[in-house]
Amino acid sequence: MNAIQRMQAAVPSVRGESNPHPGAQGARLFSTIQDIYELLPFGRQARSGGQTETALQFRHRRAKAGQAVYRMGQAFDVLYIVRLGFLKTVIRSVDGDARVLSFPAKGDFLGFDGIYRNRYATDAIALTDCELVALPFKQLLTMAHSYRDLEQMIYLAISRELAPGRPESLAGAIRAEARVARFLEKQADSYASLGYSPRNFLLPMSRRDIGSYLGLSLETVSRSLSAMASAGVIAIERRHVQILKPELLHLFRHMHPLPKAKSRHRPREIELAEAGQ
Repeated sequence: MNAIQRMQAAVPSVRGESNPHPGAQGARLFSTIQDIYELLPFGRQARSGGQTETALQFRHRRAKAGQAVYRMGQAFDVLYIVRLGFLKTVIRSVDGDARVLSFPAKGDFLGFDGIYRNRYATDAIALTDCELVALPFKQLLTMAHSYRDLEQMIYLAISRELAPGRPESLAGAIRAEARVARFLEKQADSYASLGYSPRNFLLPMSRRDIGSYLGLSLETVSRSLSAMASAGVIAIERRHVQILKPELLHLFRHMHPLPKAKSRHRPREIELAEAGQ
């Protein structure tokens, strides 16, 4: 068995609920390095052009909505790249409290938190039916010594994970409406990057998950969305969001907690939204 075959054989089945996704374990779908470049936002940076593109193949894994790709405390052995679908990563305290840390989508990595202690530090749960590219970590490091493109991809992926990109974690002084507005803009940008409409989309996560991610209660998230809808900034029905006035949504994201006094120059829609708190 050569190194490539060992890499493919090392990929475990998707771990999840007691009733695994039908066909997940038997799936024989693969991605090449070239396919992975096309998934990653930094794919062009990683690619130097070489034999890697045809020599290596990485198996796909599937997970149904609600299924765990891995659980906190589980032995770490595989990194994943999201190919299709949406997930959430959740960290749990010893008391059982849970906090949503991220909502990975196409092109995002999963599992870097498991490298340090050789155990995953979070749960990764599918919000929709998902397909992921599985990268067995030990074999990945071994192959990186031989393939420059692969080594570069690993470095860029780790750097991206370490780069500051979570203003939500520092958003304690930002108004609830501003946090929710920023979240909606981020979702719109994400859909646009996937080739979908940035003004008409479905939220794959629940409002409770949004609140956990933003450090807000479920009720506060609902009130903030209702305020934006009342102001005519968005239309929302369950998880279906339509952004009616992107320019006003952008104004919402810059709302500050103080001062409370209204300016004569503030848009009427913003004042209505504040009154709807």
